[in-house]
Order: sequence, then C-alpha cells, then structure tokens
Amino acid sequence: MLEELNDTSVEIQRKWLKFLLERVGHNHLPRLLNYYKSIGWISESAAGRMLEIASIEKRYKGISWTLSAEEQRISRLYIEKLKGREIEDSLLNVPFPGKARPDIEQRIEIRQTEYMHPVEKQKMEVRIHRREVTINNLEQELEENYAEIGKLKERIRELEKALDESGKELKRNKIYMEIMDQNIRIKKIDHKLYDKDQVKHRAKPPNLS
Repeated sequence: MLEELNDTSVEIQRKWLKFLLERVGHNHLPRLLNYYKSIGWISESAAGRMLEIASIEKRYKGISWTLSAEEQRISRLYIEKLKGREIEDSLLNVPFPGKARPDIEQRIEIRQTEYMHPVEKQKMEVRIHRREVTINNLEQELEENYAEIGKLKERIRELEKALDESGKELKRNKIYMEIMDQNIRIKKIDHKLYDKDQVKHRAKPPNLS
C-alpha cells in the first residue's frame, strides 16, 4: 500500500495525477481514489494528498471513473514508483489518449464598476447566454459520443467472442465428422475381413482323418 506522499516525489505525483485526470476528470477522481483505497493500493493520507494537488491542476471533466485494464496497469506502476520501486519511464508511456476533456465552462462577468448602456448590456447578456448554451450542448454531445463509442467497443468485444465460439464449434463439428468418417472406414474394413474369412473358411478342404 502507498502510505504517504512526500515532497521528494512531487514530480511523479503530478505525472500520475495528470494521467488520471486525463482519463476520469476532476469530477470522477474522488471515486477512483476511493476504489484504490478499498482494494488496498493507497492510504487515506495518499488519497487526500492527490485531491489536494488536483485542486490546483488544470480542470478536466470525465465521463466515467473506471479505467481500462491497460490504464490500471500503468496506474499501478505509478504507485509502485511512488513507493520507491525502480520503474522504467518507458513502461509509463501511454499509447492512447484519455477520454476526459478540459473543463471549458467559463462565465464572463460584467464589472459593476463600469458603466454600460442598458441596450449594450442586454446584447452582451444574450451573447453570454448563447455561448453558455453552445458550450453545454458541445459537452453533452461529447459525452453522448463517448458513451456511443463505449457501446460500440462493447459490441465489438461481444462479436469477437461470438466469432471465437463459432470457430470452436466449427472445429468440434469437423473433428466429429472426421471421427464418423474413420468409424465408417473401420466398419468397411471389418466387413471386408469378415467376407474374406468366410471365403477362406468355405474354401478349406474337409479334414478326412
């Protein structure tokens, strides 16, 4: 278990944190860290330290708290490295990008100390509202696209499994047919041997002694 995070490993901590944030985002990071605590990978103290650092990092928004098997493997290597184990940096390279995206929700504030004509103020408020609606629509569309991609990947895995099972079934059928064919050939040979034995028996002269 990773018990403590100290200032001597801040660079590794931030690299691991960036790796996680780019996949689950700030919104799902607490749940992922709670999972790591529940399975004994990190302590309460280490989880708190990660959340503390995350509060000052670039904001990301994720669609899920779960990681793939390969991502979990890399995350585990980061933990081992933070525990003091020698881990090659090449083993921490990520071959694919994360699904989380920068949290681009920003609000434009009107300074109350500056005078603005009511008509101009209304126009600006309309533009701000449209901008927020557009951003929200884009985020929703991204989440829907990622969810659809997840469903398609799951369907691909199901089809690959079905294909593998069908291949095994075809192989079993082929073996069964071959066994049947061999049994038929054995029976034919047995019949031939039986016929020859009968002919030989009939052709043998009687014993006259």
